[in-house]
Amino acid sequence: MVMSKTVLISGGSSGIGFTISRYFANAGYKLLWVSLLKEEITAATIQLQNEIPDCEINSVVQDLSLSNAAQKVYDWIQENQWNVDVLINNAGFGTYGFINDTDSERELNMIDVNIINLYKMTRFFLKDMIAINKGTIINISSNSSFQPTPKLSTYGATKSFVNHFTRSVNEELKMQNSNVKVICVCPSAIKDTNFKKAGKMENVKTFNGLAATTAEEVAKDVWNGFIKGKSFIVSGWKMRMLYRVSGMIPYKVQQFLVRKEIKEVH
Repeated sequence: MVMSKTVLISGGSSGIGFTISRYFANAGYKLLWVSLLKEEITAATIQLQNEIPDCEINSVVQDLSLSNAAQKVYDWIQENQWNVDVLINNAGFGTYGFINDTDSERELNMIDVNIINLYKMTRFFLKDMIAINKGTIINISSNSSFQPTPKLSTYGATKSFVNHFTRSVNEELKMQNSNVKVICVCPSAIKDTNFKKAGKMENVKTFNGLAATTAEEVAKDVWNGFIKGKSFIVSGWKMRMLYRVSGMIPYKVQQFLVRKEIKEVH
């Protein structure tokens, strides 16, 4: 297999990032992973290379809640003289609970990962892509960006930033007649990742609720949207149906449904 292109994926060694990696690896992309845990990277590398023997994976351990994280990732890329054809800003986590009960330090770390370093990574690599007039950035947002989500207030707000920032930048690129594309992906709650455990949401209904999806479905939607040149992807067929009719549903009814979805069940 000839590695002709390169994809950089934050959070590439688990969850959505790992599942998306399969699609890019099968298409001949060299994988560059930025992840938090060395042991996870090692295990994920062995697994994927067993599945796809010719797959090339390079990785760096980096905590994306640190203020200089994006700069360190960019420096790593520059030192190795890699050209990033596709950047996927996938790393992120959530907090759950009433705002006065959540740990403020944890939420500030979440803002650093979900917003600050996503913004910085986008800026660093967008500059290089614009210079050569090609490349794609894929930012993972959430269906929580569509409406206020109690008990996920700060998480939803971070994903609203990702949604509006990504889509606005893509419109700017169109205005400049650029070939660079920035894609916003909004998955619904994903059943089969560590996201709910990390956020202490194991008992929250939404992960088995009305529009729940899987990492595989999200990865397939991302890959198909990327190949087709889409700029906005609502992932999960049930979520797409709800999104199409959401504008016709009164706000109070939307919030009633949201409150049902974010309840804990035992």
